[in-house]
Amino acid sequence: MTMQQKGSAESRSQDHLAYWVGSLASAIGKGAGEQLASTGVTPCQWAILEAAFFGNANTLTALARIIPVDAAAISRQLDKLQKSGLVRRRRLRSDRRTVRIELTDAGLDLVPKIETCIRSNNARFLAGVSAREQAVFIEIIKKMLKNADYAVELESQE
Repeated sequence: MTMQQKGSAESRSQDHLAYWVGSLASAIGKGAGEQLASTGVTPCQWAILEAAFFGNANTLTALARIIPVDAAAISRQLDKLQKSGLVRRRRLRSDRRTVRIELTDAGLDLVPKIETCIRSNNARFLAGVSAREQAVFIEIIKKMLKNADYAVELESQE
């Protein structure tokens, strides 16, 4: 590949939506990971803890619906959270097949600290972006996800 072809290929990649969305998602994820490092929790584990804390999901199936990671990965993260003493699993008496995810006292204490880390990361990326621009950006993302027939449960959480 010549220097001209290489430069041309690089500039074309930056014309694609996937480049910018992927770059932003990667940067936000990396920033979240850095912010969360002091808590010993990963971004995926944070999503699980937050969902359980706010009552958005308390089973593996429900978590898999709202966290964009496959159920097997969520299950592995739950194992780690359980070993860390942040969550426990309980079978329902009415249906022994269903396992409910519950935060332990340590998990309940940690979530507000984690939320502070996430808010700090969000503030870093949203610096200079008005509240109106943020709202429009989120609406555009939701519309694009619907256009892609991606099952997002965010609407029911609002």
